[in-house]
Amino acid sequence: MHLRTLLPLVAAIGWALESFGHPTTDVTTATAPPSPAGSGTPGSSGTGGTGGTGGTGTGGTDGTGTGGTGGTGTGGTGGTGTDGTGGTGTGGTGGTGGTGTGTTGGPDIASLIAQTAELSTLNSIITQYPALLGNLTAASGTFLAPSNDALNNFIATQGGLPSITEDTILDLINYHLLPSTRDAASLSVAGGTIAETRLLDADYANLAGTANVIFASAYGSTGQEVAASGLKIYSGIGGSANVTSSDLAYQGGLVHVIDQVLNFPRTCTQTAETAQLNTLLNAIRTSNLTEVVDTTAKFTCFAPTDAAFQAAGINISALSTDQIVDALKYHSIVGDVGYSTAFEDGKEYQTLLGVPVTVHKRDGQLFINDVAVQTGNVIMSNGVAHVLTGVLSPPANTNGTSSGSTAGSSAAPLRDSFGISFGLFLGVISSVYLVYV
Repeated sequence: MHLRTLLPLVAAIGWALESFGHPTTDVTTATAPPSPAGSGTPGSSGTGGTGGTGGTGTGGTDGTGTGGTGGTGTGGTGGTGTDGTGGTGTGGTGGTGGTGTGTTGGPDIASLIAQTAELSTLNSIITQYPALLGNLTAASGTFLAPSNDALNNFIATQGGLPSITEDTILDLINYHLLPSTRDAASLSVAGGTIAETRLLDADYANLAGTANVIFASAYGSTGQEVAASGLKIYSGIGGSANVTSSDLAYQGGLVHVIDQVLNFPRTCTQTAETAQLNTLLNAIRTSNLTEVVDTTAKFTCFAPTDAAFQAAGINISALSTDQIVDALKYHSIVGDVGYSTAFEDGKEYQTLLGVPVTVHKRDGQLFINDVAVQTGNVIMSNGVAHVLTGVLSPPANTNGTSSGSTAGSSAAPLRDSFGISFGLFLGVISSVYLVYV
């Protein structure tokens, strides 16, 4: 073979032998050189410990306790490095110390009453009844304490202290106790305040298991007067008591001294009789609805005065029973009790006639439709009454009847505005009416 032909072949064979003698490196299995000791990733921060609970403060003589100092938290341990002799993590920050709660200062309620000259009659009564003293001592909140003159006058009207049973005294004290602590400023806000008491006796509190209330106001019985006057507490039968001394601190709350014993809440007909709403009372009795208005829980009564009936030219004896029942339905609401604080200006509230009334708050007065309320928030055992200066008249197109039919569709959206169970209540009225007529 010619040399010039062999040279390329020899070169190719040499290149092949060189390639087989040096295998290539697999990149998928290659590893980096080992790291030097101590160069690993630093550990994560530890979590701080929880701070200690603050101590209990000691009550001051003015009734304001000071909170104790909070404990100090301990930092957590840092994390460990992830490789080799990696660095140590930084410890966490200590937790925040707890806040102490101060106890209320001042004497206990029995000691406060004993130390207050204008409550000496009250002190002499409660010391005679260990159970009463125990209830008072255990109570916290607000105590509306009748003054000496208030209690002496009340006892005289009852025929002397021996004529008053211990149960009655206990109920009386419970009606003067509010579970919440309410200073005079919080009770004197514009619009007034409804405050629950501890009175649960069914004779005085027929409110589906809740305690009865008082109405506190420095703006009159409706809470709508333009200018504030002295703080008053309104109770049953429309009675009111002036707060003569306020914000006397004891360990469980506050005492306000009042110049009248609060009246127990009474039924609707008892309230009408005591308040001399004779025409209204006659209408209730004539329609045989006494039991209904007296025993239905959460009942609101708009109660016209005798003068209001006379001014409207209404003679009850000239009306049929159906007409009287319809008139009473239009003056009644059942559901959430219609205290003045629950009413919103310009809003409609459904009556038992199926036709709503509209509430207005203007010019320092409360109005139902366009009839002014003469005395508001008369607390009843089963709700509230508002004494009116006029008689409410339903719209001319009203077609309500004693069988419970309602007016047109304009009333329908308000059917449950006070949680009213119309079918049930009107059924009761109709049943009572059918039994007696």
